[in-house]
Amino acid sequence: DPEFAARRDEVLLHLQAHQSGALGATLEHLLMKQGLQAFVTDTVAPLNIAIGEAWVRGEIDIPREHLYTEQIQNLLRSAIGGQAGRDGKPGVLLTTFPEEQHALGLLMVEAMLVPEGARCVSLGTRTPVQDIRNMAVSGEFDVVALSFSAAFPVRQAIAGLLELRAALPQSVELWAGGSAVSSKQHRLPGIRVIA
Repeated sequence: DPEFAARRDEVLLHLQAHQSGALGATLEHLLMKQGLQAFVTDTVAPLNIAIGEAWVRGEIDIPREHLYTEQIQNLLRSAIGGQAGRDGKPGVLLTTFPEEQHALGLLMVEAMLVPEGARCVSLGTRTPVQDIRNMAVSGEFDVVALSFSAAFPVRQAIAGLLELRAALPQSVELWAGGSAVSSKQHRLPGIRVIA
């Protein structure tokens, strides 16, 4: 897609030149032009991959990758806050397991659900399984959604998800997404794996 390639190249140039203001303006323009959900699917998701690949090739360093992540997170938080309903359905609890420090996936999911009317509550990252279970039950959530980056160990993700599924009431759905679990649906009965 030539249009995405141009967006990707512009973002990479801003990152390489450490132009945080220009990067923020470019991303904000794309969000305004595309709308929140299309921005997440058509820009953020493929940009995350492109940024990771640029880091592997040595075209950007870790501080610039963090700059990109912070800009995206700030933009998504602002957009989500402007749309969030308080009493929507389903009620979705968003978090990660204790060993997962990456929050961008959670924000991307929230950005997809809030415009559909869902009531989303994020606990951020690194929440123990028992705390997730307790919050899901006491908060009367319909869904618990967890995010797993490529850095998260696959076996640990599967074991934790199976443990959490067993601890949650059957009425609470369990969703998992991210690189570590993307092709593991067959090993996760009772858990919805989301691309």
